[in-house]
Amino acid sequence: MKNTKLSDLSIDELHKEEKKRSGIHITFCILIGFMVGVSIYAIVKHGFTFASLLPLFFIPMYTFAWKSKKDVSKEIMSRKSN
Repeated sequence: MKNTKLSDLSIDELHKEEKKRSGIHITFCILIGFMVGVSIYAIVKHGFTFASLLPLFFIPMYTFAWKSKKDVSKEIMSRKSN
């Protein structure tokens, strides 16, 4: 993945980046929601297992994806206000 500064991107590139990061964010939401469901099912059926802790390992990645999306949105809003 290419590391580019958001300030170096044009407004059109920022909108494309926002759309891409929004898709990643939604994917993480669905993934974590699914894992929470599996965790609840595992706790009810089999008691406390490793699957019960699985969503906790993905929360840091989710927060990174959320922050990344938020940064792009902030950059777009700052450019629109100028």
